[in-house]
Amino acid sequence: MNHYRIALALTLALVLLVVGLFLYLGGVARFPRSAVTLSSLTFVVLLGLWLQSYIFRYCGGVLFLVLGGLFIWQTYSELGQTSALQAYWFILGALYLFDGVIVLFSKPFAVEFERLRTTQSKHKARLRKVFVIAVGVAILIALYNDVLYLVHLWIGS
Repeated sequence: MNHYRIALALTLALVLLVVGLFLYLGGVARFPRSAVTLSSLTFVVLLGLWLQSYIFRYCGGVLFLVLGGLFIWQTYSELGQTSALQAYWFILGALYLFDGVIVLFSKPFAVEFERLRTTQSKHKARLRKVFVIAVGVAILIALYNDVLYLVHLWIGS
């Protein structure tokens, strides 16, 4: 199994781990917003890796390193309190760190990623462009909503 497939499988496992734990704990009705955000970001990176997008490779790798560091730091800062949830956060952080290191720093991953990108079909290349544009539009809509919210807060004060 090459590093590219390992990174894809690990990213899919991260999506399933986040969604699975919160569905197990609280069900759909009590699914926290942070879990939706975390699983959505990881899923977007998974799609970007599958489509061989450089933007999602590098941004996703940095995101995974930051998330992994945050989860491990959270577990380390609460070292005296051991629970199954703390072990889950530590394992999740370690998996995010491992995936981020593979995506950013692995030479076999980079070689396989470039080989697949140069030999991919035209429909996958078009789908990558559409995906990048769709994510860009979603970011612009989110920024627009945030600016409107801040303007309303400013006018209200």
